Amino acid sequence: MYRNIFIDTESNSFGSGEQSKIIFPSIPFSTMSSDEIMKLTLTTFEMRRNWYGINQTNNKFYLYDPAGPTYTEIVIAPGNYTTYTQLATAIQTAVVGVLVGSTCVWLPIERKFQIVLAGAPAGSYLVCFQVNQASGTPPVGVTQQGGFSDSFEILGGVVNKTYANPPLPAFVEAPVGTFKSTYLGQLNSLEAIYLRTSIPSNNYQTFGFEQDLQNQKSGMTPTSILARIPLNTTNTLDGDELITFEDPNGLFSMLVEQSQLNQIILSVSDDKNREIPQVAQGQFLNGSLNFKCSMKWSLVKKPSPLAHKILKMDDIPKRYLSINP
Repeated sequence: MYRNIFIDTESNSFGSGEQSKIIFPSIPFSTMSSDEIMKLTLTTFEMRRNWYGINQTNNKFYLYDPAGPTYTEIVIAPGNYTTYTQLATAIQTAVVGVLVGSTCVWLPIERKFQIVLAGAPAGSYLVCFQVNQASGTPPVGVTQQGGFSDSFEILGGVVNKTYANPPLPAFVEAPVGTFKSTYLGQLNSLEAIYLRTSIPSNNYQTFGFEQDLQNQKSGMTPTSILARIPLNTTNTLDGDELITFEDPNGLFSMLVEQSQLNQIILSVSDDKNREIPQVAQGQFLNGSLNFKCSMKWSLVKKPSPLAHKILKMDDIPKRYLSINP
């Protein structure tokens, strides 16, 4: 038995708006016997890409002065930058807000940013952080968002995973005062969005996948992720603003370990379990970040563990039986 469920989250968001509560009529969505279990499978997903590529999750980095030591936050203006030259200009504007006369240019052959700091304190340099909440308190001058940021992906820089002093420099410096990306720069740090559910699932994820998880190089932990929805482009262009997903093969599914399905809370997040960044406060509640999806509810038979492996006396060859006189 199965049923298709069609969901539009525009009218049932709550809290800050990123969560949507779906109430089910309990009788149609319940098991009929003890050997049955419910299964939910995502079949389609649609959402408009109504957020900026450069936003509060990836636009903060720091000027570090070892004399203090002090950290001065540099913030790139949020927006959808469709060319690297546009983004380089925005980075220059952000740096000039801290050090007047500084410059930033895009090097198209190397695909790197080059920043020249004007009047910077001796020995100072630029740093990026992505330190999870379990790894210590940010130093003075480093905000919570800046302390866990994807700015190093945008800038092509080295990231600090701890608040060690001194921090690692994000850029290669040569000559003094001229900083060039260590790696390749990017227009966007988001490759996919994640559909999450409040119902305990049978899915797992790696450690370090979220800002609230500890940094571990190996191992798995249970997750609230139901599906990973890939993005087709690195930024929003005309004709590319609609995110669509259709899966006829049932890749993303979960078993529901209860006899009745009463309600489910669905939400979307980025890869670090942060809310999708709003362009302005209230965007979720106003329906500008709603999504539509369809799910397949079905009943499946519980497996009978080891039932087929139970040996019967008649199946054992006579030579293995003890013969008692």
